[in-house]
Amino acid sequence: MYALSWAATALLALTVFSCCTWAIQGVALFRVRRRPIPAPDSYPAISVLKPMAGYDDDLVENLESHLALDYPGEYELVLGVRDENDSAYPVAKAFAEKYAHRGVRLVLQEGEPGFNPKVNQLITLTRHAKHEVIALTDANVRVPKHWLRENAAALAQPGIGLSTNIFAGAEEESIGAAFDHMTLASFCAASMATAEAWGLNLIVGKSLALSKTTLAKIGGWEEVKDLLAEDQRLGFRLKQAQLRTRACPTFVENVQRKRTVAQFWDRYSRWAMLRFRVIPGFWLEPLLIPTIWALGFLLFEPSLLGLGVFALASAWNAVFTDVCSRWTRGRGMALKYVLLTPVRDVLMFASWVRGTTLRTVNWRGNVLRVGKNTLLSREGVSLDTPVPAAPEAARQQSSPAIS
Repeated sequence: MYALSWAATALLALTVFSCCTWAIQGVALFRVRRRPIPAPDSYPAISVLKPMAGYDDDLVENLESHLALDYPGEYELVLGVRDENDSAYPVAKAFAEKYAHRGVRLVLQEGEPGFNPKVNQLITLTRHAKHEVIALTDANVRVPKHWLRENAAALAQPGIGLSTNIFAGAEEESIGAAFDHMTLASFCAASMATAEAWGLNLIVGKSLALSKTTLAKIGGWEEVKDLLAEDQRLGFRLKQAQLRTRACPTFVENVQRKRTVAQFWDRYSRWAMLRFRVIPGFWLEPLLIPTIWALGFLLFEPSLLGLGVFALASAWNAVFTDVCSRWTRGRGMALKYVLLTPVRDVLMFASWVRGTTLRTVNWRGNVLRVGKNTLLSREGVSLDTPVPAAPEAARQQSSPAIS
């Protein structure tokens, strides 16, 4: 009888457990995708906020998707950039001028109250939003035509304080971008769906909607202006207010065509650093990478059995990743990328390890220290001392709507 060492046996068991865990998470993702959301009695007027920094891939196409919505109520699109030196400014200005008759406006950031640059923009954009309900998406997000309709319907449900959308990558033209999109569809999307299935308040900062009243109740954007994981804190504050979140069945697309493997590595190391500081179950995440455990089994059992287990685990993870891609964005990955799934898995695990050692983040050219609960700080600047806002005259000059 063939006997395995205790280490090989443990690694084989972890491989099987990991594959089964993926299957359970896949069910959770499928359930979100098929979730019905009853239509509300009426659709509120909504201000759609679009903070931008730098020129993203397909930026104009992403913006145009927000004007192709089938929303039966009134809505406006408010674009935001930090200042006129931002590379997104000329595109945003031209877009606002072209579609001013559709309710598109451009607003420049007023002051810099915190260390989180996105939240700084949201503070200004919310101040300029005309309507009580606000929705927001990142600059690299493209939305389907029923995106706003679904979010409004979700917000109308009893006890729901915030609606959100799981996102998937789209338009990959490089290995780094493909690795990113494969991970968004499987590891990220499936984990998000599972978290909501467990009753956790899921907030995806890429796409969300809530009312100004709810935002004020949970402390406003000022509550998270100095946090890297602002969505996690918002979820906590919603729970304190006895409100829940709801993920819509429609997934939005995170568009990025060209990314290097190094950029993939940096991004997921940064995300691992973030989760390391706010998620108690962070140390269990490697259980979601069956290829790693199968590779360990192969190292302890360098035989046809070991090779077979590694091949099966790799194939399972590749198939799971491709199926999740089809569920989240309507199409699978190219075969040349699917075959590289084991390489992606090794890089994912390595970035997870690296995330536990990182203490700083380079965010839009600013090197910031990341402390407990992702509290951001900069050398020589106290978080107890607010960054002064721009003088009133400068604010009035820098923030008019472009029409």
